[in-house]
Amino acid sequence: MTALRVGVVGVGAISRFYLAAIERSPDVRLAAVCDPDEAALASLCSPTRRFAGHRAMLDAGGLDAVIVNVPNDLHVRVCTDVIEAGLPVCVEKPLATTTAAGERLASSAHARRVPLFVAFHRRYNEQVLALRARLPLAVPITGMTVRYLERIEDHAGRHAWYLDPERCGGGCVADNGPNAFDLVRLFLGDVTVEEARIDRDARGVDRYARVTLGTAAGATANVELDWSYRYGECKDIEVKLADGSSDRADMLAGCTEFKGSLWHEYAAVMADFISAVRAGARDQASDGIAALRLVAGAYHAERRARIPAQEDGTKRAVAGVVVKVLRHRRDDRGMRLEPYLSRCVRRGELHELVTTDQSDAPPEGRVDRVGFLGFAEIVSAGVIDRGDEVWIGGSRVGTVLGFDACHFPNHYNVLIATDRPRSGSEIGLQPGQALSFRPG
Repeated sequence: MTALRVGVVGVGAISRFYLAAIERSPDVRLAAVCDPDEAALASLCSPTRRFAGHRAMLDAGGLDAVIVNVPNDLHVRVCTDVIEAGLPVCVEKPLATTTAAGERLASSAHARRVPLFVAFHRRYNEQVLALRARLPLAVPITGMTVRYLERIEDHAGRHAWYLDPERCGGGCVADNGPNAFDLVRLFLGDVTVEEARIDRDARGVDRYARVTLGTAAGATANVELDWSYRYGECKDIEVKLADGSSDRADMLAGCTEFKGSLWHEYAAVMADFISAVRAGARDQASDGIAALRLVAGAYHAERRARIPAQEDGTKRAVAGVVVKVLRHRRDDRGMRLEPYLSRCVRRGELHELVTTDQSDAPPEGRVDRVGFLGFAEIVSAGVIDRGDEVWIGGSRVGTVLGFDACHFPNHYNVLIATDRPRSGSEIGLQPGQALSFRPG
């Protein structure tokens, strides 16, 4: 079969493993690379075509597939352009920095019938595969532990975006979490987040996390992530079985070189991606979406653990009426959630209702993707709490995420968590409709 012509977007820390895998595979050849860093491009030995930007590389043609190896916050933008060009794409984990963005990207790939492949390289680790192979099929797994411990500065090198929570998506939970969560799912299947403890530095980067996951059958998994590990690196799995026995895999066993296991892991990533492209496989992003949901679940569980119990117990609903309908949405609004979990509202006040799918935004976090429902007049005074259900015209719209005070004291923006940003006109909102904020 003719070798696939592959383009690589980004020649950062992980690119050398992709490039080595391409060079060793008879099924692919490197057709183009791109990176805005001229020095990084100049350091490559390959005589292939070189571009400063991915759009120029796509416009030049001559590609059968693309590998995306850029900072986390650029995954969606670059992958969208590749998908629009009709080319299969292999993207580094995480698929996106939010679940909603990952879902939109997957929907786009499905609509265009283009394979969207997420590179979870640890599932191809030889020690992990050997552990799976020797586990007895007849004995259920009751628990497991995945440890992913490293000093991020050793891995990031000159790539400072790892330590920018806006670009990374958070920290160790957002970046290492997807690989660790994917390993749990590899052994246990579908899991949900039960508890999470996350420690952050002064910049808001999560440097340590311990996340407990559970299955419907009662198995549990503990995932420990550390970006401040002072003893080199440790990446292993321990599995406990129903018969009382246990087994483990050291993902770094036999590797004397730093990051040495990545050579064979990315060779397997490339082989799997090639197979998916040859088969015309679609819907390859489901594991990437599942990992993003667990990342969001970990952040949500950690926030819930920090929210104090309501001091005042039960309360009555706050009633209102729609006075103006809005019909626009934005992806760059730049709202900031107030640190307060509740706000008192008085009869006769007007406040703006805003929907967002950024349900994992923490207090004082930035909210960009919004839909504007409209303005509401408060008919009966009361207290609106984070988590209250919002009902309009007899239908549940979503839950209160928090409050933005950019227009205060004129009015608050009441942010409402929904599956996607929606405007008032999209949901058929009408002036005069009754609304209420009900205890969640």
